[in-house]
Amino acid sequence: MSYDDFHALCKQRRSIRYFSDEPVSMKDIEKLLETANMSPSVQNTQPWHFHIIQDKEMRKKLMETSCYGNFIEGASVFIIVTCDRTARPNNQEIIWNPKELEYSCVCATEHLLLAATTLKLGSCWVSLHHGKSHDILKLKDSHIVIGGVMLGHYKTGEDEASGVHVRHNLSDIFTVYE
Repeated sequence: MSYDDFHALCKQRRSIRYFSDEPVSMKDIEKLLETANMSPSVQNTQPWHFHIIQDKEMRKKLMETSCYGNFIEGASVFIIVTCDRTARPNNQEIIWNPKELEYSCVCATEHLLLAATTLKLGSCWVSLHHGKSHDILKLKDSHIVIGGVMLGHYKTGEDEASGVHVRHNLSDIFTVYE
């Protein structure tokens, strides 16, 4: 893959909030998870866990715990990414910044979002109120919710972007130190 191919993929990826009724196959979900699992992580700890929520009632409960995620119920699948805060590298060293475990899970989420785009699936990242969603999922105390990904096939008319992604000017987002 060239830089131009990757750049085109990133430009193509966008947040989709409306989906068709067509279910996402478990085969496609497994492809997404395989890609997410290739993500970089601090000292290769791979602290992520993916919760695949296909049940509509559970998605509805989780929708009530979300920030700006009032579309979750309409997604075919809702994948919640959690972080095991007890994850340690093989050498059992203490990780000097435990937030790096969470950052690793964010990288895995981005891999999942980009992979969904290559499979012609719509996706959208959603943040969740951690306490309520933690309780619904019955997570261990050592696991925290990083966020969720709504996932589904494009609803008719949603498969093409309605406009250009508005982004900051490149000159506004970096500083060079020489």
